[in-house]
Amino acid sequence: MLRTKMKTPLRLFAALAGALMLFSFACSGIAPERPGRHRNPDGAAEDAKYIFLFLADGAGTPHLEITRQYSQELLGEKMVITDKIMKEGFVGLMTTHAADSLSTDSAAAATALASGCKANIGALGVCADGSVPATAMEVAKQRGLKIGLVTNSTVYDASPAAMVCHVPNRRDYAAIVNRYLELEPDVLMGGGREQFLPQSKPGSRRKDEMDVAALFVKKGYHQVSTKRELEHVRPGKVLGLFSLNDMSFEIDRDKEKEPSVYDMTRATIRQLHDNNPGGFFAFIETENTDTAGHLSDVASVIRDFREFDRAVGLAYEFYQKYPRETLIIVTSDHETGGLGFTMALKELSGGTRGSNLAAGTVRDLKKLQSINISLHKASRLLGRSPTSESIDKLLGEHFNGFTLAPEYKEAILKRQPVSRTIYLDPTANALGMMIANHTQVYWQTTSHTNQPVFVAALGAGADRFAGYYDNADFGKKLLGILHRKK
Repeated sequence: MLRTKMKTPLRLFAALAGALMLFSFACSGIAPERPGRHRNPDGAAEDAKYIFLFLADGAGTPHLEITRQYSQELLGEKMVITDKIMKEGFVGLMTTHAADSLSTDSAAAATALASGCKANIGALGVCADGSVPATAMEVAKQRGLKIGLVTNSTVYDASPAAMVCHVPNRRDYAAIVNRYLELEPDVLMGGGREQFLPQSKPGSRRKDEMDVAALFVKKGYHQVSTKRELEHVRPGKVLGLFSLNDMSFEIDRDKEKEPSVYDMTRATIRQLHDNNPGGFFAFIETENTDTAGHLSDVASVIRDFREFDRAVGLAYEFYQKYPRETLIIVTSDHETGGLGFTMALKELSGGTRGSNLAAGTVRDLKKLQSINISLHKASRLLGRSPTSESIDKLLGEHFNGFTLAPEYKEAILKRQPVSRTIYLDPTANALGMMIANHTQVYWQTTSHTNQPVFVAALGAGADRFAGYYDNADFGKKLLGILHRKK
């Protein structure tokens, strides 16, 4: 009889305790435990067997948010980065300055991410104090993980190069390519075939007769150069060189011939994971978000960020199969352009209040959707000696509904910058300002800014990447996870 009377209060106590726990979680903003948010009792990170580091070069939170709004409002789609990685994992904010500048270039920024130290502008894998520590990817290889480097830039560009190279000058492309040959990453994919061909071959930009591509093949690599070849590549090490220099913007890409970041990521997962009990570390970059920012090309930013998000989705699917062994990190090296929707005057002469103010709307997103080429391609089509007629023809075919202000047309004809901060490609930047005036998506500059960038992390050790910290601290966190691996 006594036991019967005791059961009800105990059950009631257990129910109340559970309710209080849920209430505590709700009030504190902490979600109940799930695989992506797992923390060990001592606060240390779990060992990550499969590591994905996704880098959207030049893409700050404004680029992410404009892409999210475009996807949601026009296409009814959610983004993996915001709605999966961030909501199920951890979010951080990261400062990006170089050792010798309050802003950064990609070399110094990627060095901080890979090596955990501040670097000077232009240096790859060399700290500002002259030290040359092993990078996170080098440590991964030493510990038995397969490694992959993927970009839609040239493979010798600063961000992928900083993952494994140590050269004082990021322009020393031959040294970077030679380092890849020495290190033998399991996957190396992107553009930049020009540095793999001997000087005597058409398209080569080497200064010697080294046939680096042939040397990779001699070491057992499968070499591929088209999307179809990539889809059918056999298991083993892969060298994918899909263009002489940079790969195409997503808006311009020939989808039958050239793979996207999504296509390369899918192949990378297959090559690194199949028949591999030791795990892997994959670095996957879209450089196009940065290049588009330099060109004031918001339509290209959105298209390429969306394709990059699809690639992150492949890693998320992989994580769902191996949630306790997988770490996904999505971040950027710096922000490019000072981008953002804003309120602006419809007419300069119409006053500063009421009906003369314009703010970004879904209609403006639809205008961006109607653009069908990148500003890089538009600039190339007009050439170095554009005419008024060729400009009008270009607008009619590719920028329907946009009107080019006289001062911007004059800037294109004379190839003059439109401002002190909008200056890298006069044609592209003038067209970018035309788009801004029609959509309220404005650019502060065509270069890098000092804005902090987001970090989204999910999986084993992801909690380390929450908070506000410097990019060199990011590198230390990443190295700490790799040094824990047994």
